[in-house]
Amino acid sequence: MTDKPIKVHLVDDQSLIRQGMASLLNFSDQVEVSGQSVDGDDFIQQLEAGSVSADVILLDIRMPNINGIEVLEYLKRHNIHLNCLILTTFDDHSLVLSGMKAGAKGYLLKDISLEELVEAINKVHRGETVLSAEMSSYLIQNLQKAQATQLPELLTAKEQRVLSAMCKGLSNKEIAHELCNAEGTVRNQVSQILAKLGVRDRSQAILKAIELGLVAA
Repeated sequence: MTDKPIKVHLVDDQSLIRQGMASLLNFSDQVEVSGQSVDGDDFIQQLEAGSVSADVILLDIRMPNINGIEVLEYLKRHNIHLNCLILTTFDDHSLVLSGMKAGAKGYLLKDISLEELVEAINKVHRGETVLSAEMSSYLIQNLQKAQATQLPELLTAKEQRVLSAMCKGLSNKEIAHELCNAEGTVRNQVSQILAKLGVRDRSQAILKAIELGLVAA
């Protein structure tokens, strides 16, 4: 929860979905829809014109002209740091992983509830990673398959369990509750995981695990 509403910019080529999402989000006192773009090209033009003022970008993947992945690659290429949350009707693991590699902070399907969406926006705004239940399950299943045979010396068993929880998008507090550990212990374990993988944040940790074969792409 923040003291003032989180500014959200919507990027989606489907007008009904975009406008409907804006109307729903405006029911929440935690979120303010600060702008909309009809596709990736429109968003980049607004960005270059200095007319985008947002804390979180809700970004569709499949759009004409410039799609969501290309928007993320543009932001990365120009060193523009924006918290982008992918929202799509397609549960395509390869596209999602491409989006996260390009810098997305999370991924959700569009059939989620308003409460789930607002919670996800809050998490992304705090710098946490958000994944759909389907994507989390996919990552965790592959992580568990890889743990027995690949790079066992890299992470301890406890750190692997913490990494699995990170793949769910859980916060340190939530991980501590799930693993029955102290939050301070989990915080230290997360730091050790990031250090061992040589990454800065949770999103990069998940992607690094994929690259090392701890999670199958």
